[in-house]
Amino acid sequence: MSPSEYAIAIIAGAITGFICAVPVGPINVAIMEEGIQSGRKRAFIIAIGALLMEMIYCVIAFSGFASLFNDKTILATVELISFLAVTFFGIKYLMIDDVTVQGKRAKVVEQRLSPHTAFWTGFVRVLVNPNVLLFWIMISAVLLSNQTIQAAWQSRMSCVIGAGIGIGGWFTLLVIGSARVKNRFSDKTLVKFSQISGILLLILAIVIAVRLINTIAQTN
Repeated sequence: MSPSEYAIAIIAGAITGFICAVPVGPINVAIMEEGIQSGRKRAFIIAIGALLMEMIYCVIAFSGFASLFNDKTILATVELISFLAVTFFGIKYLMIDDVTVQGKRAKVVEQRLSPHTAFWTGFVRVLVNPNVLLFWIMISAVLLSNQTIQAAWQSRMSCVIGAGIGIGGWFTLLVIGSARVKNRFSDKTLVKFSQISGILLLILAIVIAVRLINTIAQTN
């Protein structure tokens, strides 16, 4: 791999990682609440735990799919599924108008695991959120199918590193912002960020749609 290919993989991971981390979810709420109530230290420790679990999910997602895209029919199918999934998440995040801390099932699982420290609170809140793994599986499929990253493991892991940078960047902004502005950093702020993330995902859906049309044209 050339240095430019490594750079592209890292940048792609950083952008998608940032977009993935922005939408309202239990971990963002936890970081924001700790930043407002307890200050930066506990909020940052929660963010570290969440980042570790996010990276585990990223590695799992990017470890597959590499050999699936030689067949153009499979490629077109994956791009279609990715287009539908990205569009769904984009509309979902764009239409968010309130903060939901956690679903009932995730809450039950978290209570059973009983995390007692800030680190494990962040780790478990990502662990019990199946949308995180689903999102990364979808993103890995998109990036591999359109050859933004290569099938080589070096390229895929470079993208994972970039994702860590993007996710960590958002968590850092959230920790600093919530601790600095205190009560002015409200649920509405998170909702607005989520809506922006939804718009970015819909733009990505348009890009996937163009790729899909080109793929179908090449198969005919």
